[in-house]
Amino acid sequence: MSRLKLAAYAVVAVLVLLYFIPASVFGAGRGPAIITLGGPPEGAGSGSAPTALLAGASQVNVTPFGCPPGIATFAVNPLWNSDPDWTGPITTVGLWGEEFTDTNANGRYDVGEPFVDDPRNTALDAGSGGKWDGIYLAGFGSGRAATGVADPIWVRTLVLRSGDLTVAWAVLDTIACNSAQVPRVRSFLAEAAPGLKVDVIILTAVHNHEGPDTVGLWGPDDFTDGKFPLYLEYVDRKIAQSVALAARDLVPVTVTYGKVNSGTYPDLAGLQCRNSLRTPWFFDDELRVMALADSLTGAPVATLVNWGAHVESLEGDNTRISADFLASLRETVERGLGGGVAIYTPSDQGAVEIVGDSGTQVWNRDTFDGQTFPVDPSTGRPLAYSVERTRAIGRVVGQAALAALKEAKPDPTATDLRLRSKDIYVPLTNQLFRLAGILGVLDNQLYLADRWSAGPFLGNSVKSTIYAFQIGQGTFTTVPGELFPEINYGLAEHHRADMDMTATGRPFEPSIRDAQPGEFKFLIGYTPDLLGYIVPSYDFYIYGLPLASGVAIGALVGEVPDPNAAVPPDPSHPEAFYVHHYQETNSASSLLAPAVACTAVELWGGDLSRDPSYKEWLGAKSALLLLPNPFAHLHLDLDDPWVEHR
Repeated sequence: MSRLKLAAYAVVAVLVLLYFIPASVFGAGRGPAIITLGGPPEGAGSGSAPTALLAGASQVNVTPFGCPPGIATFAVNPLWNSDPDWTGPITTVGLWGEEFTDTNANGRYDVGEPFVDDPRNTALDAGSGGKWDGIYLAGFGSGRAATGVADPIWVRTLVLRSGDLTVAWAVLDTIACNSAQVPRVRSFLAEAAPGLKVDVIILTAVHNHEGPDTVGLWGPDDFTDGKFPLYLEYVDRKIAQSVALAARDLVPVTVTYGKVNSGTYPDLAGLQCRNSLRTPWFFDDELRVMALADSLTGAPVATLVNWGAHVESLEGDNTRISADFLASLRETVERGLGGGVAIYTPSDQGAVEIVGDSGTQVWNRDTFDGQTFPVDPSTGRPLAYSVERTRAIGRVVGQAALAALKEAKPDPTATDLRLRSKDIYVPLTNQLFRLAGILGVLDNQLYLADRWSAGPFLGNSVKSTIYAFQIGQGTFTTVPGELFPEINYGLAEHHRADMDMTATGRPFEPSIRDAQPGEFKFLIGYTPDLLGYIVPSYDFYIYGLPLASGVAIGALVGEVPDPNAAVPPDPSHPEAFYVHHYQETNSASSLLAPAVACTAVELWGGDLSRDPSYKEWLGAKSALLLLPNPFAHLHLDLDDPWVEHR
């Protein structure tokens, strides 16, 4: 045998060996270093004068609705967004989108109807050529083209400055945002406010199911992109303008925290439900509030509300753009406090929905803010998902936020901002996300070796960032998706009662909340990305290729039946069954939960050296280019080899 062949065999052997050795053996695979910013100004000590936290807030309308072509300007609709920055097309019904011929006169675009293909959309996204670009509503199913507007949608921004650190936090009334937006926002910010220094831009989406598709998954069908490129560019420009407006009038602020739950504020009870009756029937029912007021005048600057239920009370038959229950929630808070900008942020609401959406045989309620909206006595479902019902729900939550602040006192320690962050690269195990990228439906960038940006064919990891920051007694942790609340509160206590019969054998993730310091612990979801549901590993079931893990194909073949589907989770509700594992089919990775929870705990200084979930997370990548090893940690179920057990 020649030396060349021997060398080739040796190289192959080494590569195979590296593929089966966890990267952690060589101290690799831990991801980038933690970034720490902020804190008291340099040189400040116990004898120094107290520092001042500066804050400003703004709200900018991003409703894609304006005066239709040919309509007299004096016929003003109060819902029209007349922003001159919108130079894109407007349909005959006033919704922004490419002009089309409404051949069936139903007030919306239907596939096959003639339309004018605007080349500006194709210039921004080559995949837009030959397809109608307009507003599809996100969150329920494909083909839900918008037909009107019920109330405006916004980007609401809070800018905080602590010493030399400036953080801009923009919250959008959309289904999702993407960390790839940040560079575009910065370029627009340079135009809107030359010279403004912003160290960190954090993007959060409220996960609104009655707003435009900003992801791509809810187009005319399951395989066609639903994004509107010109509108997405407009939203990025408005985020930048919102940051500039908020930063323009920074003032010293006092910070007041408050919190209530269904025990201390009973009107919150019964507003949450578990999607498809997924167990355990556990909720984060705590509503947290941070109020910022001008320290000189006492005038409200901003009020941030943090609570967990899907923003979707108008449900899937609605075709009018709306901020859903957030519209009346924010109005209630602003009116009750006499001004300021009310900002809503979603919390740990994986599998947690607003009452009336799911599991109505267990969770149903017909009265909100003194108004009664009848439900079907046989099913518990509302007879109508009206705008009036939605606004009443919002007022209830808004009044709870005001109650949380009623007896609260300013936090004297909230004088500076300390922020830590870390990028995470999570192996993409759900191959439907890859297929969506290949088809141009999703734009999430994939990465190779936790370093190089790659396309949907070569990339093997998704990237996001976890933020952890503290302002006095308030601490904030962000997660890039829909975190199950039991992960936040601790799986050792909040797990399925029947887990002895159902668990996959994977370890519990560490509690995020237990690692957070402070009295007021905010959990912010959908920040800065939507990587799908963050499902506990011990209960993660998805169809995949036999004899491998991390090659999930769930949505192509359906949802895995729950191992205990024939037994009602609660004997007091014998008619209520948890049947299928839906959330896993909408999760980018079976490793998302350990990646997020362990990184969050690490940012708060938690000791993970003996945590089995942390060990699993570190061992998920091989020493060969940090590729995920589909044969590592494999537990094959011989009864059903198509079900993945990592």
